[in-house]
Amino acid sequence: MKSRLKLKDSSYILRDTEDNYIFISTATRRIKKFQVDSLVKDVIASLDSEQTEQDLTERLSSKYSSQDINACLNALEKEGIIRRYESDLEKGRHYKQLLFLDELTDSREETLELQKRIENSKVAVFGVGGIGTWIVNGLYQIGAGEIRITDPDVVDDSNFNRQLFFDSGDVGKYKVDVVKEKLKDANIKTFTKRVDANQNLEEIVSGCNFLVNCADSPSVVETTKIIDGYANQHGVAYCVAGGYNLHLGMVGPIIIPGVTKTFDDFIEYQKRMDPLKDLEKIRDIRQTGNLGPIAGAVANIQTMEIFKYLTRKGRINLNRFAEIDFMDLGIEWRDF
Repeated sequence: MKSRLKLKDSSYILRDTEDNYIFISTATRRIKKFQVDSLVKDVIASLDSEQTEQDLTERLSSKYSSQDINACLNALEKEGIIRRYESDLEKGRHYKQLLFLDELTDSREETLELQKRIENSKVAVFGVGGIGTWIVNGLYQIGAGEIRITDPDVVDDSNFNRQLFFDSGDVGKYKVDVVKEKLKDANIKTFTKRVDANQNLEEIVSGCNFLVNCADSPSVVETTKIIDGYANQHGVAYCVAGGYNLHLGMVGPIIIPGVTKTFDDFIEYQKRMDPLKDLEKIRDIRQTGNLGPIAGAVANIQTMEIFKYLTRKGRINLNRFAEIDFMDLGIEWRDF
């Protein structure tokens, strides 16, 4: 197949002076000013629509040598202004996502490989409530190949203010069954097992690329310690999925056995930094209120972290976590 060329759709080009153009990458926010000659101007004008390299060279050959044209194309490609590729993107379900990935890669082949990596992934989500339902939806949207979900609970009308998929007609049904029913074209495997030391979760974990803990009963710490054991046994990464409490949300860390700090390190940091750790507890929290927009925002940020882990693009949330105050949108990152 002939190599094809096109200006990157996200490239923004401005004329500063007749011989100076400003190139802005909307993906990286990078701004560069270049002195341009007539060849660069003609190439840019020609590549606003897709061209084969051969056709472009022939069209410009009456004014420029093939060596100069090739050098110009290589320079524009190196600066990320044009993209040279062999295969096109199909305008299917993930077309816009592929365009997004295209900005993060050096070739169209790498873009397609990253999407295939997502589509070949198997992700287990423990708990499909205020965080879990949103994460399942996010995994479905990015195209995760297999999503395994487990939750022993049935739908209750108190779930409606913050959990996806459920309505009054679902009350009394297992949450996992409703999620599978609503996402008909997703590859979802359902379980009703509780994250408990007496439960065998091997069937859920085995073969997975990533685990997501959204189970908070009896506590996030207890359920994560159980999942941590399976993660270490299978050598699979997992995240302590985002939590929320009133107007505060947490973007939890991704833990990779043998690579990052451990969950015990995370808990130890929390205890060490707690200014109230030496005070006697007289009364503990009974419950707190919650809000759908906060649950959705925290879970979608967490899903983005999973996306970055699966594609290995961007800064992955390792050895750190964030607390977001949704009343003033302040974000505090903490390294542990």
